[in-house]
Amino acid sequence: MHRLLMVWIALWGLPAWSVDEPLLPNLSEPVKTKTREIEVLDPQELPQAVRNMPSLVEKIQTQRLAADNRHVLLPHRPNYVMPWTYQSRPDNREWDQLVDELSEGERETLGNFDRVEAVFQLSIKYVLAEDFLGKNSALEVGYTNRSFWQAYNSEISKPFRETNHEPELMLSWQPKHLDWVEHAGISLNHQSNGQTSSLSRSWNRIIVYGASIVDSGLWYYRLWWRIPEESQGDPFDPSDNDNPDIDDYMGPGELYYMHVNGNHHLTAMVRNNFNPDENRGALQLEWSFPFTKRLRGYVQYFNGYGESLIDYDRYQERFGIGIQLSDWL
Repeated sequence: MHRLLMVWIALWGLPAWSVDEPLLPNLSEPVKTKTREIEVLDPQELPQAVRNMPSLVEKIQTQRLAADNRHVLLPHRPNYVMPWTYQSRPDNREWDQLVDELSEGERETLGNFDRVEAVFQLSIKYVLAEDFLGKNSALEVGYTNRSFWQAYNSEISKPFRETNHEPELMLSWQPKHLDWVEHAGISLNHQSNGQTSSLSRSWNRIIVYGASIVDSGLWYYRLWWRIPEESQGDPFDPSDNDNPDIDDYMGPGELYYMHVNGNHHLTAMVRNNFNPDENRGALQLEWSFPFTKRLRGYVQYFNGYGESLIDYDRYQERFGIGIQLSDWL
């Protein structure tokens, strides 16, 4: 057998090795490392409030260093995987409507969605330019993908029930004359679910955002203006407005509060349409905590409207647990 193996190696021009040499490396032997001098951002370049949060300083230093490496994509929003979530009100009426329209009423529904499904978010960004509008300014492109996967629903072949795509172009800077704002920016944002016909949902926004650091954590706020489209929409006409009333459910913005307690991070997000007659909004609570050296445990609770584009106008409640790959801080 050894001779046949050596003949095969000779034919293919691969280097031969002695039969006494192990095929696998010594797993107990540590990997060799080499010391390399690097330069990181001086914390004195950051506002005092930022310097009071060592974890945030470390993140800023690491991201600025990694941005110069073309092999690295930076995290944008939190990245997480929740293999198990429970939703209170699964609804497949949009799919049933589409099937009924395409089959002209000759085909029955595809089946029901499960309450239990997997949810994950992938969010990355790339820095195009730095420090061109003063210190700590940046021009970046970002992309966020949030998917809702019926991973345990064998009855309908485990489909991805909904995926929201959100590319954006962001310009951010460090304000000099606003003591209560440590970071500000503006972005051109597109969000859609990549579907067609009556399943299609999309909108375009200009978003102004900022962050303020307090002793117990960080406030992050976003205000948006929707770029106008046609006021009315036919669900089966892809050329017009897919969701003309989305502002009535998503409101003009959202507010985050992030609390740091040692290695535990608690985040709350609130959103409201500020309409006293038909008041709608959303609340999302998150808790991340150390799990391994590289991963964090993650718990999320959502209550309200706008969890996903397909469900923007339907009240939803969800609880999920999983793993967080990167956090805000």
